[in-house]
Amino acid sequence: MRSEKLTGKLRLWALVGKPAAALALAELTDVLVLLGIVRIMGAMGGSALYVRSLYQPVDLSMIAVTGAFAISNQVSAAISRGRKRPGDVFAAAGSLARVWLVSGALLCLALSVAAPGLADLAHVETLQREDFISFLRWTLSAGLLGFGPALTASCLRGYGHTRGAIIVTMSASLINIGGVAVLGLVARIGIAAIPIASATASVAGLAIGLIVLRRTELWHPASVRVWQADVLRHLRRIGIPVAGSVLLVAVYNMAMLTTISSFGPDAVAGFSVAAAAQNLLFLPGMMLGAATAILINQQRGAGEHAQMGRTLRSGLELGTCAYVVVAVAVWLAGGSYAHLMNSEAGIAHQTAAFLTTVGLTYAVQGPVLLSLTVMEHTEGGRLAVVLNVVYFALVVVIARLATDQLGDVSAVYGTVAVCNLIGVVIPAIAVRHVRRLSRRTAVNAASVAV
Repeated sequence: MRSEKLTGKLRLWALVGKPAAALALAELTDVLVLLGIVRIMGAMGGSALYVRSLYQPVDLSMIAVTGAFAISNQVSAAISRGRKRPGDVFAAAGSLARVWLVSGALLCLALSVAAPGLADLAHVETLQREDFISFLRWTLSAGLLGFGPALTASCLRGYGHTRGAIIVTMSASLINIGGVAVLGLVARIGIAAIPIASATASVAGLAIGLIVLRRTELWHPASVRVWQADVLRHLRRIGIPVAGSVLLVAVYNMAMLTTISSFGPDAVAGFSVAAAAQNLLFLPGMMLGAATAILINQQRGAGEHAQMGRTLRSGLELGTCAYVVVAVAVWLAGGSYAHLMNSEAGIAHQTAAFLTTVGLTYAVQGPVLLSLTVMEHTEGGRLAVVLNVVYFALVVVIARLATDQLGDVSAVYGTVAVCNLIGVVIPAIAVRHVRRLSRRTAVNAASVAV
């Protein structure tokens, strides 16, 4: 009996862990490509890196909106998998594409018109002002095309074709960085390499995505013309909260940098280096959450309400085990990482201080990230946003008060560590959310049966 239970648990761990590892690989590739592009911009010299850095907040807004649509489509595809209705995937994707064409075009138009004002807000230097405005407008236009590979990859991920989704995302990413390198360093066309390479990678990624989709049971091109009203509900309940969470993180990072900036450039640079490492460390937790949510949504579509709680529990068990190892590793190796990344002692000291103070709390933070991601992807996005707001507000307010009283940047690091530990209640909230979702699924299944 015990061996059967163990076998069942290992099977569930594998169902969550394998797609999570694949998703993490794809996300890691995106992060490394972004870092590579920044490095190429630096090698170009001149104002290329300066202009690209100023564009970052606008880029984040596009990422947030594109992510909102992609995650909504992923949830829809997962539910279709549970219902064994592959033809619905293309219909939902086509409906979302129509909404994107309108909303995405309006967003790009608004930001393009506002470009001169954004240049003033960012205090862009006079010599680079026209370059920034031109770059913003061209890159926004290229960004519209980026929805293509994101949409096809989310169809594949949601329906369980994780390997196909990786092919699409990694191909687009590698074409993008390759294009920037060739156009920027070989052809020497300057920062114009970014929008051209982005547009080329997006078109190629869409083509590859359609080729991969054609080889699956999802290929029903005629159903693209069918309008699915459910996509608007998914956008409202899932997409908008996902975008809100991304923007909240941006506001939080800005507030933290403002608090730390009073302690000098070493503190700011040290925190930024630690934050970069933290972003990579958080990837597995978010991808475990995404993989767990895909399984839960498939079970929703199939009416398998009894399995949903077990799936979440398996994800949390896997996440806890993984992040206990991560926490100990960061605590032990934080100083070595800091000195590896920086030759300046002051910056390395601040990076090490943050990681060694906060490191052990990642054992809690991993399951918290998993829980928040599951809630965002299973119609609990509003709750996740509220929890994020409470957490970020606590950190920023307490950190500001603590630094005013103690006059030491270590108060910020201690505040983050304590607030991370408070997050231990969030997995319990996620369990309660999935239980409610399970009961609702059971009621819906019973009404369909009648």
